[in-house]
Amino acid sequence: MTHLARWLDLVLKATTLTILVLLALVVLLGVAFRYSGNSLIWYDEVASVLLAWITFTGAGLATLKDAHLGFNGLLFGLPRGGRILLFWLVEAIFLATFAIIGWAGWAILEIFGNETLVSVRWVTRAFVQGILPVSAAVIVLARLCTFSERYTAVLAGVDPETREIEQEIARAEEELRSLRERGETGR
Repeated sequence: MTHLARWLDLVLKATTLTILVLLALVVLLGVAFRYSGNSLIWYDEVASVLLAWITFTGAGLATLKDAHLGFNGLLFGLPRGGRILLFWLVEAIFLATFAIIGWAGWAILEIFGNETLVSVRWVTRAFVQGILPVSAAVIVLARLCTFSERYTAVLAGVDPETREIEQEIARAEEELRSLRERGETGR
């Protein structure tokens, strides 16, 4: 993983975790106030915004970890030439899609202008919707950060999921062997 990818990983983890903690606090606060009979008027709107932000920052993190749903069985089942062609096709579609999402997200910011949230008047809709172009840019950056690793795997014909499963099986077997040895020496 490159220095940029490690930095991006750290920022995305910290951001997503911070938003998750804020969402948990807002939900707990909302439940407590509702239980006391004094419901908060801003709870639903703020919680839904935070949930959307978690979704988008989490999508960036999943892209960086190459943890999105994919068709590795299809990709790695193809001969080398087909794998390379499909890889480039998927990359082009992926990057174009998120470039369009980023552009559209930026255009949406201009539409909202000075509108604010209904229950929290000091928070602009541009701030709330700003997560869309920002997350699209982060997702594109994350995809580019992992490009060389993914392309190397495609060239080698090594499915990363299969490799990960094999590593976990080897780790579990080593752990089992270690437990058996300790059990035999403990008798």
